[in-house]
Amino acid sequence: MNRKWVIIGVVLIGIVLLAIFIYFNQLRYPALPADVESTPKEVVQKLNESDQKLVEISKDDEETWYIMKNEDVNEQIKQLISSKGWIFKNIDGNGLFFEKDDEVLIVSTEMWTGNYRLVKVPAHF
Repeated sequence: MNRKWVIIGVVLIGIVLLAIFIYFNQLRYPALPADVESTPKEVVQKLNESDQKLVEISKDDEETWYIMKNEDVNEQIKQLISSKGWIFKNIDGNGLFFEKDDEVLIVSTEMWTGNYRLVKVPAHF
């Protein structure tokens, strides 16, 4: 009977250690968009080590992805985009609409976790 309890104890300790390992590694964050080559853990670390509110995590010919903490999201985006001469027009759902020289720029946000939001900005920004 003692052997049975030792086996149960070892299994339970293994489960707890596995749960701790998963929690402290990248498995606790959801997947990032396919264009982002960093791991979720690296992206969060990059933001936490930065003094910027929005941190670029991926850029290609079509779009740039940023990550930010889930605080004053729309205001931070407005400041970033307006700094390049774009004029804020309105918000519709998860999209922020800007205009400049008869062009329209749509910046979209995506809730990534309860603490972080992803921001997608088209390349012509």
